[in-house]
Parts: sequence; C-alpha cells; structure tokens
Amino acid sequence: MTFREDIQGLRALAVLSVVIYHISPHHLPGGFIGVDIFFVISGYLIMGQIYNKIQQNAFSISNFYVKRFKRLFPAFFATVSVSSFFAFLYFLPGEFSKYAWSLISSCLYVSNFYFYTKSGYFDSELQGSPLLHTWSLSVEEQFYAFMPIIMILAYGAYKRFSIAILTTIGVLSFIGCVYLTKSDVSFAFFASFTRFWQFILGGTIAIYGLHLKSHRTLCELLTTIGVITLLASCFFLTHDEFPGIKAVIPTLATVAVLAFSRKGLFIYRLLSIKPAEFIGNISYSLYLWHWPVIIFYQLHFETELKALDKVIVLTLSILLGVLSYYFIEQRFRKSKNSKGVARKAYLQVAFSSAILCAVVYSLTYVLPMRFNEQQLAYEEFMNNHDASYFRPGVCFLTSKYSDISYFKKDTCLIAQEEKENILLVGDSHAAHWYAGLEANKKPNQTISQITASGCKPTISYQGEKRCAQLMRIAFEEIIPTGRYEKIIISARWKIDDLPWLLKTLDRIDTANTEVTVLGPIIEYTQPLPRILAHSDFEYKLIRTQKYEFIEKIDSKFENELRNKNVKYISIFKNICDSTGNCKTLVGDKPLQFDYGHLTLEGSRSLLNRQSNISL
Repeated sequence: MTFREDIQGLRALAVLSVVIYHISPHHLPGGFIGVDIFFVISGYLIMGQIYNKIQQNAFSISNFYVKRFKRLFPAFFATVSVSSFFAFLYFLPGEFSKYAWSLISSCLYVSNFYFYTKSGYFDSELQGSPLLHTWSLSVEEQFYAFMPIIMILAYGAYKRFSIAILTTIGVLSFIGCVYLTKSDVSFAFFASFTRFWQFILGGTIAIYGLHLKSHRTLCELLTTIGVITLLASCFFLTHDEFPGIKAVIPTLATVAVLAFSRKGLFIYRLLSIKPAEFIGNISYSLYLWHWPVIIFYQLHFETELKALDKVIVLTLSILLGVLSYYFIEQRFRKSKNSKGVARKAYLQVAFSSAILCAVVYSLTYVLPMRFNEQQLAYEEFMNNHDASYFRPGVCFLTSKYSDISYFKKDTCLIAQEEKENILLVGDSHAAHWYAGLEANKKPNQTISQITASGCKPTISYQGEKRCAQLMRIAFEEIIPTGRYEKIIISARWKIDDLPWLLKTLDRIDTANTEVTVLGPIIEYTQPLPRILAHSDFEYKLIRTQKYEFIEKIDSKFENELRNKNVKYISIFKNICDSTGNCKTLVGDKPLQFDYGHLTLEGSRSLLNRQSNISL
C-alpha cells in the first residue's frame, strides 16, 4: 500500500469534528461522527497492511502488536499519567476512586464496557471522566485482538471463503448494531461488536477496492459527494438512535472517499493541503489530550466554556497534541527494532501500566484524609443518588428509554371522573416535580405525567424523535380531551423557548382548564453536592451558580406571561433571594443532586402545602 496524503486530510476532518463537538456541541451537533470516520480509516489501513503481509507470507502477530504498542501506547501513557496527577488534585475521593477504575479499564482496553455500565440519562460520571474518550481506543483494540487471526484463516486455510467470512462478520455486526440501537442505544454505542462492520468496510476497500478502475469524472463525483456528506453529517446528524441505521451515512461517505479518491482529483488535492496534513499527523495525540483538557479546565475555572474559553481549550489541546506527536509519538515510532523487541515491548507496556494503576489505586485510600465526615457524606449522596422517582422508562423517556413504546399510558395517565385531575408535562425539569406532586396531592386529586428528557413542552415538536412523538401526543391527543382540570408545564427553559410556549398556551383551552407554568430553577456549573463537599463551598456557590443567567430567563417569562390567562410560578425566586443567596439544603440533604435537578427531598419540600409554592 502506497502512502495517501488524502487520508491525513480525512483524519484531520475526523479529529477536528470530535474536538469541536466536545468543546461546543451546539455549533457542531453531529461532530461525534469523527469517531466513525476513524473506525473506517483504521480498517482500511490496518486490515490492508495485514492482508499484504499475509500475501507475502511475512505476517507476524507478535510484530503486529509490537508496532501497535509503539504507535499507540507512549502517547496514551503520557496522557493518562498527566490526567491522573490532575485528577488527584481536583477530584473528590469518590470521583477519584471511579477515575482509578476508568484508568484500569483503559489500560486493559475495556473502558468501553466500563463506561457503558455508567451510562444513563443522569450520567454525570461519564461527562466528568477525563478518560471517557478512551472508549473508542478500546473498541479498536478489541477488534484487532482477533481480526489478525480471522484474516490468517480467511486468506490462508480458507482462502476460497475469505469474502464470505468477512461479509458474514460484517453483516452480523451491522444487524447487531441496528437491533441494539432500538433496544439499548448505550450498549450499541459503546460495544465493540456493533462497530466491527465499519472497520470491515474500510478493510474491504483496502483489499479489493484497489483494483477498481473507475472513470475519472465518476470518481470526482463520488469523492465530492462523500466529503460533502461527511460535512453535512457533522452539522445535521444527532445522537438520536445512533449508531443504528444513521451510522451508515458517515461510514459509506468515508468508504466512498477511500475507494475512489486518487492523485489528481480535486478532493485528493483538497484533503492533502499542508494544514490538513499537519492536523492529520497529530490527530491521535490531539484526540488523546483534548478531553482531559476540557474536563480539568472547567474544574479549575469552575465555569462553563464561553467563547474565549473554547478558543483557549482548542489552542491548548492542539499545542499538547503537537508536543505529544513530535516528542513522544515520533520518538518511539522511529525507534529501531532489535532482537527480543517483542518481549521487551510487552514487558514495558505491562510494567508501566501496572505501576501507574497501582499508584493511582493506592491514592484512593489517601485522598479521603483531606475531607471531613460531612464533606464525604455529601459526595456519597451524589454518587449513590437514585433518580427512580422521575419514573424513567415508564412516564419519563430518556436516551436509554428513547422509543415511544416505553411510555405506559395506563400507568402515566390516570384521570378519573369526579376528581381533580392534574397533568404534568415537560422535560426532566418537569419530571423532578412528580414526587413532590404525588406526596402533597389532596385525596380528591390525581397526578398524570408526560415527560421526556431534553423535550420542551411546546408545539414546536423539535429535538429528538421521542420529543416530537411524545409532545404531539400530549398537545394533540391528551390535553384536547378536556379530562384534566389542571395542567402544569415545566422545563429547563431558555429565552428562545418563549415564542413557542406562547403559541402553545394559545392553543390550550384555558376556559375549563387551569394552566400553570413553572419557571426555571437555579443552576450551577457543577453538581450541587460536589460544591457542598468542599471546605470553601460558600465561595464555590457564588462562583458556580448561574444566578444572573437564570434570573434573566425568569424575569422574561414572568413579564411575558403576566397578561396571559395562565399562572406563572417563579421557582427561582422561591429558592433564591434578591441578594443571590439560594437555598441549598433540605435538612442535611442537598436540594439538588446535580447542576439543577431536584432531589426527592427537594421536590417534596418545595411543594409542601406549607411552602411558598402553591399549585
């Protein structure tokens, strides 16, 4: 296989899409497809190399893994070592303990399965883990743990059936991907077998596609369509039901470029320009460093990333990627092989990983000594909080329970004649009120619930597929029946939601129905229990609370809804006073368990009949 400069451009597109997506997902909502591009490229390069070696009768499994270790491990080890140092400085004991296990799973290349066990709607552990991005490295290594053996058999003993063998594995992988995306989207995303078909498609192009002799104009057209499709995917694809069928789009687009791009074509020249080649060269190191930089930058400055922060984080990530590439990757990759290099490489990798993991794990017993009993109790509450009172997978659809079939009408919609029937509609910031409503309802009242994560309770029907489906049911089927005397609408409101909320309220017949809109709740840039677990929590509360941001939204909603035939309740004002002091505890329990969602105690307390919030 000859070196292809255009592949470096593809790598640049892949890594920049992922990095920008992680830094500013709002600006590049489909940037996560960069990982899918990497998988296809990896299959093309690595399976192609294995095939050529087998054809020359020169393939060695031992040499194959030595080259991969020299290529991947040094930069990885440097990244996790530095991340471990900062994790010890910034993490609470429980967080550091979980970090230690994520480190161990990453070093064993099984972090994809570890992070799957931590996935869910309230997956703050995932979003705050500096090693979350290593899941894709684990997927790749799991694929190459057995693919060399499969290829030796396919192109050696069973050469006649080689295409059938690869096709069978690829088809089974794709079927598993589609099926699991429907039943357990998190497992479909993190599992390795559900991604094998992407590697195999890339490998198939390397093995068989090199013999394609297509017309120049056709090649130009297909490669252009491929690149445009990848760019469009970065802007328009969403995580909804991904990977699944949606993953076919970036996968086939990447395959088209790999199969038909060649020197002399416009796309080849475009992908081969020096800036693209440079980013492609450092793509692995850049990918390794960018996520820890994002995590620790936010922890240090205790803020969400604003425009300037995003520029700084991107610049710092690229700088670390450059240093890592030239001083670590290149140094070890260019080291000469010598007799006994395989055994030496295996021992070095095993010994280095074992020492690092042992040191980090031992520190999990040291870190708690820096905190008192109350601080540890707050963190324990955060780590073990059970949000089952949201009723996920029953009356609250989430990314894990995304299909509309999970919504149980018989359980969630319980309006009864001769009773005052109350309907709660909204996103997770509505679902957290259900426990309080249920605990404080009167004997003659019923509480029904229609909620879904990330779904604004308006007739815009925007967002994930579950949002459009469930909110359409709420506003076009359930509410028009007139069976509910009270409707409570709540969400994680933004100012941009107001026009659609006003249109929605105009549609509801308020002559026979009392409509209550609950305003936004105070939010923090970190989980509230985490803030309380620090000795300087008073200062942290001030630095991390989004007081002015929420106050602006609350005031706008209150002013606009004042002349509407609806009841508006300012949750913000019921929690925070005019001086910026906000209620944080219910007894000895935090009012909120993450950046803003109410705890069970918080929900019940705020809706207590003796409280200021009267529904």
